[in-house]
Amino acid sequence: MKRRWLALFWAFLVAPVMADHGVILLYHHVDENTPASTSITPEQFSAHLDYINNNGFVVLPLGELLEGVYNNGDVPNNAVAITFDDAYESVYSTAFPELAARGMPFTVFVATQAVERGHEATMSWQQLQELKASGLVSFGAHSRTHEHLLRGSEKGITEAWIERASAEIDESIADLNRELGLGGVDAFAYPYGEYSQGLEELVAARGLYGLAQLSGAVGEKTPATAIPRFPMSRNQGRLERLAMALGTVPLPVTQLEAGPALINGSAQAPEALSFSLSAHPAYHRDRLACFSASGDALTLAREVDRFTVSLPTFHAGRNKVNCTAPSAERAGEYFWYSQQWVLADAAGSWLAR
Repeated sequence: MKRRWLALFWAFLVAPVMADHGVILLYHHVDENTPASTSITPEQFSAHLDYINNNGFVVLPLGELLEGVYNNGDVPNNAVAITFDDAYESVYSTAFPELAARGMPFTVFVATQAVERGHEATMSWQQLQELKASGLVSFGAHSRTHEHLLRGSEKGITEAWIERASAEIDESIADLNRELGLGGVDAFAYPYGEYSQGLEELVAARGLYGLAQLSGAVGEKTPATAIPRFPMSRNQGRLERLAMALGTVPLPVTQLEAGPALINGSAQAPEALSFSLSAHPAYHRDRLACFSASGDALTLAREVDRFTVSLPTFHAGRNKVNCTAPSAERAGEYFWYSQQWVLADAAGSWLAR
């Protein structure tokens, strides 16, 4: 009996601590000579992986993380997934050796037309097959053309738009299945991070997860078609920011009133964002703060458990608001929620952003 009790005691000590959420990181280029807004230097990237490796984080395949969050609640504490959009060649030549040396799995979201046409900055099908053969890499769809998929739907959903957007999703998945011998694809990353209710419905109808470019962690209450990923770049690649990102927890937002995600013209842009927060002893609701994408603090009004954020003037393109509350249990940990809108102006200039 004593030996059995000791076995149970030691099993308890070594059992992993489980959580109900995880963090997803988003990279594009790993290169010093590509656009700063979508690139991180090789030195920064290596430092990121060392920080993850040395600070108790568990790198999971994206599918395993999402399965744990949404289906079985089986997520290790400090879980993180690493993703890349666009299948740039630097992922193969620079990022992959660093990740493989540490045994870290990752996911590449592929815009397949660029691969098919042999764009110099993009991996080839052969290189993508080598990644697959490593056993560390999974793949998701990122459309065929990497066009702005919302174009043509800002004034309403039409059959022509549904046909176009559906083809971008379906053909990219078919390309991946054919060229890489995949048994299927379960995730779609929105080009430019732009999504709307109409596009989310197309993604949901295919049983796909929809991956965005929003800050914050993913939890069971996160919409499965608007999953946040922390974008990492040269300007946003400091280790302090990485530590902050890895320490986020989903803010339990309920009864959200945000208006449509796709707005046709500035006259229709919402002036306020309102929501309630569920009771949760682990964060300081009285220290909730909301910020524009540029980091400006926004006016926040509270009435009992209802919060209203005064929104800034929207510009053509993507507009984001981040709301955070510090943890009451762990220093440096933040409960986080992000909301995005895409504004199309009369000239359609948002398409160029």
